[in-house]
Amino acid sequence: MRYGLPIPSPRFAAVNSWFYYSSGPDDLSSLDEQERVAAHTLDAAAWRDEVARWFDEERPPIVATNLALQAEQLESLNDADLADHIRRAVAHFLAVSPLHFEHAGFDIAGGRLFHAAGEWGIPAERVAALLAGASPASAAVQDHIDRIADALTAAPETIDDLRASAQASQALDDYLRLHGWRVIDGNDLAGPTVGERPELIVAAVRARMTRPASTATADVASVRAMVPEEGRSRFDELLADARATYALRDDDNAICFVWPLGLIRRGVLEAGRRLAEGGRAAAANDLFEATTIEIDNLLSGSGPAAEVLAARGKARRAAGLVDPPMQLGEYVPPPSVDLPPHMADLVTAQRAYHAASGNRSAGPMAGLGIGDATARGPARLLDHTIDAIERVEPGDVLIAVTTTCNLNSIFPLLAAVATEEGGLFSHTALLARELGIPAVVGAPGLLSTISDGDIVEVDPVAGVVRVIDRG
Repeated sequence: MRYGLPIPSPRFAAVNSWFYYSSGPDDLSSLDEQERVAAHTLDAAAWRDEVARWFDEERPPIVATNLALQAEQLESLNDADLADHIRRAVAHFLAVSPLHFEHAGFDIAGGRLFHAAGEWGIPAERVAALLAGASPASAAVQDHIDRIADALTAAPETIDDLRASAQASQALDDYLRLHGWRVIDGNDLAGPTVGERPELIVAAVRARMTRPASTATADVASVRAMVPEEGRSRFDELLADARATYALRDDDNAICFVWPLGLIRRGVLEAGRRLAEGGRAAAANDLFEATTIEIDNLLSGSGPAAEVLAARGKARRAAGLVDPPMQLGEYVPPPSVDLPPHMADLVTAQRAYHAASGNRSAGPMAGLGIGDATARGPARLLDHTIDAIERVEPGDVLIAVTTTCNLNSIFPLLAAVATEEGGLFSHTALLARELGIPAVVGAPGLLSTISDGDIVEVDPVAGVVRVIDRG
């Protein structure tokens, strides 16, 4: 209802340890009220308020709470206070994580830009390139790595080497303060955080010291020249709105989801360590299989037995090796409804956004290219294996089904990236644009054709991924 878009209530369910989503029933009784909201959305350009609200009102207290939770010295807490800390971390996550999904401003602002560009005959790929440099959060990790690298005189071998100077040490502390407890391996407590993988930080700094930093630039003038003269002021306004809302896309997910999730992991790991030392858990990681109530009970002396938690973990890891169906049952299209005019305008914009952001498969190993430079390197498959992230080294080409902002800390290592799914506004495309990394997205068959260690070439101009040499 925030924008007046006819979006049904979502439904979520876990099926054999995999999470599925579907839209709920449409509430057609609220169309009149939604039309009123839709009219206000278009008249007031409400997506601009979303940007201001996020950066001025929503973001600062969330970051403050993240930092406050992170500052608590868990080792010094007794078991009851540790249980309270975990409860507060979970409550914080549940309170702020929905914000990422509520922010729909770019869907509308970006969609309006792409709809207009289509009418002017401008390809979506040309317009998407104009968003480069508009997402500071996407480049934040690289900015921290640059600061550390610029303060060093020799390539580091260990995390201690990053403390070689006071300036580099401070830059590292700044990085860890804001990124150290963000999960990097899936939206799951079981995934490690940046701070738990210091070798990745060292590798990123080494990579930066052996090649110049990339900068994202947008050639607005050449695309603007393709717009009819009478439409250029409108183009300027649409582009400004799209760039402003684009800045939220990676930022709110990391701040509201990835970081708070890592803080829950931090508390649960401390509880798991204590329970493992006391013989009430087989391993600290087994506590990820417990509910919040069970963790409370375990810290107070009751709760599930150690073998129960271990068995749950074994079952979940087995499920992770299965390739689940993307869809359960037959697809049922939503009912056709004649929408009132302002809602129809919003839906038109949203459809233009989805058309621009959808998969662009051109056949096996071929999709949509991001960038204009070809890159080669060893393929590193982001598959179901536990150590997939740990195997990433500087100069690798990441091959995955898709990526999320959890992997922002990995991208500075990469020579290129290729995914089976994704379009112009997938996370992969966003990071590739911001960091100047060659990418091909929406290219089916990558994981079934490429083996870990193969030398591959990512050619974004042709939109193809080629195997050059089998590893």
